[in-house]
Amino acid sequence: MLKKIIVVSMLLGLALTGCSKKEAGDNEGRAGEPCLTQPTPIGDPKFPTPFPEIDDVTWSQTNEAGPSRIVQGFTGDALPDLFNEMKEKFGEGGYAVDKSERDPHDAEVNFSSAKNTGQVRLAEECQGRTSVTITIRPK
Repeated sequence: MLKKIIVVSMLLGLALTGCSKKEAGDNEGRAGEPCLTQPTPIGDPKFPTPFPEIDDVTWSQTNEAGPSRIVQGFTGDALPDLFNEMKEKFGEGGYAVDKSERDPHDAEVNFSSAKNTGQVRLAEECQGRTSVTITIRPK
């Protein structure tokens, strides 16, 4: 009986390990999937002034969420390059990077200035496209 319990426990452990590896593999595959749709560009994302000039991003949506403004866009730039650019842009011109973190398929840069705080969130959305979401909150 004890032998059966050990065998069943081992099989259950292997099954759970297989599930967690599959989930991690699925998560890593986002960048390799083709982009099925293209977001519609907007004109002015209505950033506060002054605000860092962010090149090569096509802005697609902006909205208010209470006192916060959330601006979404996309770019063909690679995540590592875009992450470094955001750290650089929000580290000058009256802005400071409070915290930053990069994982293989997403990244965040938290920033602050005299007038506002916020976060830039980057994620590999699909093959050749990185999403950019900036949340800006007044102080």
